[in-house]
Amino acid sequence: MEENSKIETSADNSGGGSMLYSAEPHPQAQESGHSSVYGGELPQQETREVPTMQLTEPVQLSKPTEPVPPSEPTEPPQLSKPTEPVQLVKPSGASPDLQPLGSVQLTEPVQTPVLPVPPQPMQSGNGQFDYHGQPVQNPMGFGPMQVPPSVQGAPAAKPKKNFAGLIVGILCAAAVVIVIVVGALAAKVFLGGTSPEKQLAQGFAIMTEEMAAYQSPFAEEIGLDALNKLRDTDPVHTNVDLSFTDPNEISDITNINLELDSITDYQKKMAKYGLSAGAYGFSINVANIVAADNTIYLSVPLLFNNDVYSMELTNLGRDFNNSGWSSYFLETLPEDFSMTLFEDFGSRDGVGIFGEEGELWKIVKEQSEASADSVKFEFIEQKREFGINGTTAEYGGVRFTIDKDMYNDILEAIHEDILSSDFYNEYLKRCQFAYGYYYDDFKEQLDQVIDQTFGIRVEQDIVYDFYLDKKGRIINISTPGDIAVSSKDSYIESYAIDIDFTGTERALDSIEGGIYVKAGEEILYMGISRTAVITEDQYSENLTLSLQENISDDEITFWYANEWDYDDLTFDLKMAFDVPGSSLGINVDGAFTDIVKGESFTLQLDHGEMTIDGEDMLLMRGSVVVEPAENEIEVPDHTIDVFEMSESDVEDLFYNLLYQ
Repeated sequence: MEENSKIETSADNSGGGSMLYSAEPHPQAQESGHSSVYGGELPQQETREVPTMQLTEPVQLSKPTEPVPPSEPTEPPQLSKPTEPVQLVKPSGASPDLQPLGSVQLTEPVQTPVLPVPPQPMQSGNGQFDYHGQPVQNPMGFGPMQVPPSVQGAPAAKPKKNFAGLIVGILCAAAVVIVIVVGALAAKVFLGGTSPEKQLAQGFAIMTEEMAAYQSPFAEEIGLDALNKLRDTDPVHTNVDLSFTDPNEISDITNINLELDSITDYQKKMAKYGLSAGAYGFSINVANIVAADNTIYLSVPLLFNNDVYSMELTNLGRDFNNSGWSSYFLETLPEDFSMTLFEDFGSRDGVGIFGEEGELWKIVKEQSEASADSVKFEFIEQKREFGINGTTAEYGGVRFTIDKDMYNDILEAIHEDILSSDFYNEYLKRCQFAYGYYYDDFKEQLDQVIDQTFGIRVEQDIVYDFYLDKKGRIINISTPGDIAVSSKDSYIESYAIDIDFTGTERALDSIEGGIYVKAGEEILYMGISRTAVITEDQYSENLTLSLQENISDDEITFWYANEWDYDDLTFDLKMAFDVPGSSLGINVDGAFTDIVKGESFTLQLDHGEMTIDGEDMLLMRGSVVVEPAENEIEVPDHTIDVFEMSESDVEDLFYNLLYQ
């Protein structure tokens, strides 16, 4: 790393942090022909024209130095911005096609966006057209929809953007890049890669080691891995006993107790659940559920007296269609539709879809590995200054470049693989029973979400910079210039990334930065700010995720903080979610007690509260006990088969429920 890292300390600690707006122009600027995130001439379009803006003053955005716990509300953080409207322009002397991100300066990562708004089709004259330029048909079938002519002299309508799809799509696109980097590194280093690849591979290896330090500090104490293995071979008893109190006393019942008692025996493919509720010292049995093989047995004493109803799920579609339920509701299911209560061992370990062996991970990994021979690693020629531990230093790093056409092909392949995957189609099959008549609409909407998520396309080669310190740690991931993109689902034009990892003990102890997205005249910032401290006695973390638009004071912020004490195994967790005009907070503290490592433990919740706009709305306390089960699960002897009920039986059932 000596060849890429030259340390120069500064007494005044100046110049620390991200340098997103002083980076060099993107190497692919001439190829793309797109504007930068913060300025530049936009290509002319047939349907709309975005004028070039002039920057009068830099935009100053700020955030509070420390998040405010929801239990102690204060004035919400305010975003200071210039009194004049925000105007953007490319810096002088820069490339006319693509500029470095130097037009706007953000002093701190910002914490605010505007709620998502669905995109509107483009218009031409009096007719309305979709993304592909085709007339939009009237839903009643009377030809193209007509819209009123524009008012003379009125400003042109501003296109609205689908911020929800935009955010998810950009995050997905950025994540796929990182997966491609890791996959290419693994392939090239294994085959004897050059110095840049080896240095970056070392940086990712250190980052992986650091992440292990942030796992639950009590996982080792309670023997979580051994306890999970115990579930596969022996029955386990879990009891959740919670008490909820209304601090405002707006109803006659101010305190409610809920208890869920369960026994799971995955070896025998059986489970039993009992739900009870009570108040003022008494409790009633609400419902009992027994699952054996692939059959559910349900009893609800308050509604069904002593009757127990059973439902076998293996041939659910066929049995439902032949029952009185189908004729009563005038609904049918696919004949081959079925459900499985107990998956085979290995599919319950949390990696069925995600994780290192999950189907989604395998799809992304398979596509990224195919790109290993087409990506390029090289040393960064110009070093960059960072502030670490009260001093400043200049560091170099490794630049990663991936061909735009190959990347777009990878995204499209991932998109198609997900739509045709077993896990996606199995999920859709399970939704058929729940959505019934509306299933087709649900599937169409879900397919559209997948389309939007993987619908981002880059218009130039992707270039990411990874800066490393002398210890070989990755201390920054950034784009040297904004990356021009396009999407049929949102008016997104480009994005840029700049995230610092500048912790002292571990680089990931301090994270600051985010992703900047340009859409029309607006810039959306998705920021992350995190600090973590780990000592022999305690682990604490403070995390803020934020969304902000550059021309709005509105903000959306998620804040999370925790403290774990190793000596007495206590914890204190706080979460807050703020949107314009409202906030929701949750605070919980407690401890782990009665631990028999790998066999049992008790999670004691001493105090919990939910607040809305700073006021306590619900108080909670209780316990969660996990231990080996002593009782066996018994299957009810006499049951009523749901699918053998006639239409009149179904009608009588509902009549008795309403008038008993």
